[in-house]
Amino acid sequence: MSGPAVPAEAVSPQASSLQLSVLGGVRASRDGDDLALGGPRPRALLAALVVAAGRPATEDLLIDAVWDSEPAPAAKQALHTYVARLRGVLEPGRSARGAATVLVRGSGGYTLALRPEQVDVWAMRELAARGATALAQRRPHEAVSVLDLALATGDGTPFGDLADRAFLAAEVAALTELRAGIREDRAAAALATGEDVTLLDDLAALTTEYPLRERAWELRARALYRAGRQADALAVLRTARDLLAEELGVDPGPGLAATERAVLAHDPELLHRAPAADAPAPAAGTTRRPLPVPSTALLGRDDDLVRLRAALDAHRLVTVVGPGGVGKTRVALALAADAGGPVWWAELADLAPGTSGALLAPVVAEAAGVLTAQGADQLAAALAGAPGLLVLDNCEHVLDAVAELLTTLLPACPGVRVVATSREPVDLPGEQLLELAPLSSAAAEQLFLDRASAAAPGAAPTGDDRARVAEVCARLDGLPLAVELAAARSRTLSVGEIADALDDRFSLLVGAGRGTPARHRSLEHTIALSVDDLGPADRRLFGALSVFTGGFDAAAAAAVAGVPVRDGLATLVAKSLVGVDTGAPGPRRFALLETLRAFGDTLLDDAARTAARTAHRRWVLDVVTEADAAWLGHDAARWFGRVRAEQPNVRAAFGAALADGGAAAVDDALRLAGAMGWYWYRFGRVAEGIGWATAALAAAGPDADPEAVGLAHFASGPLRYLAGDPAGAAADVAAGLERMDPARHPTKVARGLAFRAYLAAAADPAAAQALLGEALAVSRAAGDGPGESETLMAAGHLARLGGDTATALDVLRSAVAVARRAGHGFADGSSRWHLVKTLLDRGDPAALDEAESLVRFLGGEPDVTSWLVAVHTLAGALGQSGDGARGARLLGAVSAVGGEVGYRPEEMDPQDSERNVALVRAALGGSAERYATAFTEGVAGGRAAIAAVLDELGDGGTVATRVVGRSA
Repeated sequence: MSGPAVPAEAVSPQASSLQLSVLGGVRASRDGDDLALGGPRPRALLAALVVAAGRPATEDLLIDAVWDSEPAPAAKQALHTYVARLRGVLEPGRSARGAATVLVRGSGGYTLALRPEQVDVWAMRELAARGATALAQRRPHEAVSVLDLALATGDGTPFGDLADRAFLAAEVAALTELRAGIREDRAAAALATGEDVTLLDDLAALTTEYPLRERAWELRARALYRAGRQADALAVLRTARDLLAEELGVDPGPGLAATERAVLAHDPELLHRAPAADAPAPAAGTTRRPLPVPSTALLGRDDDLVRLRAALDAHRLVTVVGPGGVGKTRVALALAADAGGPVWWAELADLAPGTSGALLAPVVAEAAGVLTAQGADQLAAALAGAPGLLVLDNCEHVLDAVAELLTTLLPACPGVRVVATSREPVDLPGEQLLELAPLSSAAAEQLFLDRASAAAPGAAPTGDDRARVAEVCARLDGLPLAVELAAARSRTLSVGEIADALDDRFSLLVGAGRGTPARHRSLEHTIALSVDDLGPADRRLFGALSVFTGGFDAAAAAAVAGVPVRDGLATLVAKSLVGVDTGAPGPRRFALLETLRAFGDTLLDDAARTAARTAHRRWVLDVVTEADAAWLGHDAARWFGRVRAEQPNVRAAFGAALADGGAAAVDDALRLAGAMGWYWYRFGRVAEGIGWATAALAAAGPDADPEAVGLAHFASGPLRYLAGDPAGAAADVAAGLERMDPARHPTKVARGLAFRAYLAAAADPAAAQALLGEALAVSRAAGDGPGESETLMAAGHLARLGGDTATALDVLRSAVAVARRAGHGFADGSSRWHLVKTLLDRGDPAALDEAESLVRFLGGEPDVTSWLVAVHTLAGALGQSGDGARGARLLGAVSAVGGEVGYRPEEMDPQDSERNVALVRAALGGSAERYATAFTEGVAGGRAAIAAVLDELGDGGTVATRVVGRSA
C-alpha cells in the first residue's frame, strides 16, 4: 500500500498541512491539531480510502467497509452523507460548489489526493522500500537512517478499534508483517555498520514477538557472535530449530543452517557483512540507444574537452552550461564518443516542458537499455553496479524532473557519472559547472570557411573575403549554430553580402523589447535571415513542422500542414532549416534542430499554432490507431517498429492534448492511451503507460466520450497487472468493458472478457467460465482470431486450475493453432507457456522440449518479460528431467536479467515459479552448495548463460540427461 505520486503543486495549501494516521487508530490532524472524525463509520470510510492507496475506491467497496459487509437499506444515500461530512472535516475551506481537493471523485470512485508523506502507512511503505534498496545496494548507514524514519511513522495496532473489520484483515496482517520486516532490515543494516551489542535487546524482543521468523533468529545469532558470545549464538540457533520443529514440523531454512555452520567454523565473514546485503548488483541492459553521429567535424573545442574530462574525473555530476547554439551537445557528443566505456545518451529535448520525474525515468531507462524499469528506484537498482557515463542532453525545460531523478540515481550508483547539458544549472549538491564560451575568433572563422566551402564548392575566399568572414563571426558572437547558418547562405550570397545582410538584421532586432540577451538576438537574427528568404507557403510549412519532435516523414508533414510538401521540404532541406537522415532504410525522415524548431513556433499565430498542434495530435492518433489494429497480427513487427520510432511525437501529442484540456483534446488523449496500451504492455513501459492513461482519465469530465474513457481503462488494466496490482487491473478492464461496444471493438471486448476470466479463475471459477463463454461468442461471431486465441488460452488456464489437465492440454493446443493462423505471437507464446506448465503438472517429459521451443520462440518477440518467465519455466522443466545444474544456471540468469529490466517472474507467477525452484533443487539432491554454485554462474552469465544452455540443448548435449531424467 504505497501512496499516489501527487506533485506538490497539485495539493492545495490547506490539503498540504493535512496528516492522516491509521497506526494505533484512525486519526486526522492539521497543523498538529486533531480533527473530529466522528464515530466508527466515518472512520471506517477514511480507513477504506487509505487502504485504496490513491486508487479509486468504488461506492460498493466503501459501503462494505462502512457497514462491515452488512449495509443499511439506504446505504448509498447514507454513504454520500458520510462523504460530505468527511469532506467538511478534511477540506473546511471548500465552498459548497467548489471542486474537492482532498477527497475527490472520479469515474472509478473516490480517491484521497494526498502525497505519501501525508499518510503514515503510505510513508512507512515508501521508506521501507527505500531502506531495503539501500541495504541491498550496500549502503547500510543510509539504510539505518531511512528505516529509523520508517519505524518512527507510528506504532500500535493498525486501524485501532477497527482492526477486526473484515475489509481490514489482510491489510492489518500486511502492516504487521511490514513492520517486522523493517525491524529486521534495520538490524541487518546496523550489523553492517558495526553495531552488535546495542542490537541484542531489540533482536531478543523481535524473536519473542515473532518466534517463527527465521531471519530474526539469524540476525540475533550473528549479533551475539559479533559480541564475542559464540555459545549464546549457538544456543539461540538451537532454540530456533526446536521452535520450528515443534510449531511447524520443519527444519531450519538455508539462512539459519548457513549461520549455524558459520558460527561453528568461526567464519570471519560473520564479522564483516550483514545478511541479505550480498546480492549481486544488476547491470545495465545491452540494448541501449546508440550515440548520435554528427555529420561534420567538431572545431575549436580541444581545450573545452580537456576541461570537461578533468571536471568529470573530479566530480560525478558536471553540467555544461551556456547559451542556446553555443555547442553544448556537440562537446558532450565528442566526450561520449571517446569515453572508453559504457555510455548512455538520453535526449531530453523531445520532452514536454514540466515533464515529471515519474515520466522522465522511463525515457532515461530506455536510453540505458533498462527496458522495463518502472521508476527512478528501479533504474537506480539496475545501474547500481554498472560503471558508465550518462549524458542528459537539453535539460533546461525539465530541470525539476532531472534533479528529482539524479537525487535518486547518484547516491545509489557510485560508478555512474553524469554530464548534463543545459542553459541553466541543475542546482544539485556536488554539481560542477562548466561554462562553454563562444568559439575563439580563429575557430569561428575556420568553422565558417569549412561550412561555406561545403555549401558552395569551388568558391575560394579572397583576402578581402577573409576579413569579412572575421567580421561576420565577431558580430555573431562566435556562436557555432549562428556561424553555420550564416555560412549556409554562401550557396546564394557572397561573404560580403552575408555581412551586409547581418548589418540590416541587427538593426531590426535590437530594441525589440523581447527581453532577450544580445547573444540570443544574434542567434535569432541568423535564423530569421534564412527564414526571410522563404515564400509564404514555405514559411507556413516551416512553422507547422515546429510541432514535431524526434523526426517525421513526408507523409506526416503533409498530414500536419494539410498541403503537399515534397517541394517545400526540398527547399527547407536545401536551406539547412530541416535535416534529413539519408542513411536509414524506408522513407526519408526529417528533423528540425531544437533552436530552429523554437524559431519556427514564433512564425505561428495563436490560431495557426492551435491548428498545427491539433493536426499533429490527430496524425499521431491515426498512426497509433492503425497500429493498434495491426499489431495482433502477422504485420505486428513492422508496426511495433513504426510506433517505436514515433515515441517522441506520441509523448508530445499526449502532453499537448492534456495541456489543451478541451473536451475534444482530452478525448484524443484517452484514445491515444487506448491505442498505445498494447505497445506499452509488450515493451514493458509500465510506469509510462499507467502515467499517461491515468492523467487522461483524470482529465476526463462527465461529458467525455464514454468509448474513449473505456479504451483508456482497457489500456491501463493489463499494465496494472504487470505492476502487481491485479485488483486494479480487474477494475480497469471492467470499467473499459462497460463502455465498449462489441460490434465496434470485438477484439478488445473479447480480450477484455478473457482477461477478466483469467484474473477470476482461481477465486471464482464459475464466473470465469461465464466470462469465457461470452468472450468466445463475441470473438467467433466477429471472426476474431486474436480474441478467440486469448479466450481459449484463459479457458485452458481455468481447466488446469480445476485439475483437468487433459482438457487443459486440448484447449491450449487449440489456442496455439488459432493464434498462429491469426499471427498473434503473444497468444501463441502465452498459450504454449500454460501448456508447458500443464505438462509439468502431469510429470510429462515432453515439458522439456516444449519449454525449450517456447524460449527460442519468445526470444524473437519484443516482450522481454514473457521471455524471462518462460526461461524460468524451462528451468523447472530441466529440474523435472533431472538436469538441476542447468536449471539453476537459468534461474540465476533470470535473476540477473530481471534485475536489469526491473522485473521479477516470481511476482507474475508466484505459485509455479516456486515449483520451478523446488524441481531444480530436488534434481540437485537438495544440495544447497550445488544449487548456489550453479545459480551464481547463471547470475554472472546473464543473457549469455541462457544462450549457452540453449546451445547445449540444441547440440543434443543433454540427451543422456533427458533420458536419465525420464527414467527416474
